[in-house]
Amino acid sequence: MKSILRSLFSRRNALSDLEQLILDEAKTCMSPETAVLWQRQVDGINDVQRAVGGGTVALRRTVRGRPAVDDAIAFPNREPVLEVATVVLVVDGGFAPMKALVSSSGGFLSCISYEGNAAWLEQLSRMKQAFDVRLEAQLMTDPGVG
Repeated sequence: MKSILRSLFSRRNALSDLEQLILDEAKTCMSPETAVLWQRQVDGINDVQRAVGGGTVALRRTVRGRPAVDDAIAFPNREPVLEVATVVLVVDGGFAPMKALVSSSGGFLSCISYEGNAAWLEQLSRMKQAFDVRLEAQLMTDPGVG
């Protein structure tokens, strides 16, 4: 009974393990003040929309189905489109490296865009088998600098 209720009322659009891994890695190259805002925004994401083919993931916080904005956790840099970080994922076993671009919009974390199709990475992240994944993040524009 609990599992039925959990499936009905759980966050259906939560971040996947792979998306969480990418956002955590991007946070490692930020200043401590920006990292705190970053984590608060990541924790508030409850609406994740994945494009078919795994190329783009839209991230936002909603309340009753409408976008919700909390200015207390907004980045000082509120450019309409800001490329924040690039995260390169390397999986051992002959897989080609995958690059993910993390962006913000209006001071809020908004998107992860993959170069290519990330569906195979999502499948790997759900498998019980262990894979060695190396990540490397590079900050492109500090959202903490307005």
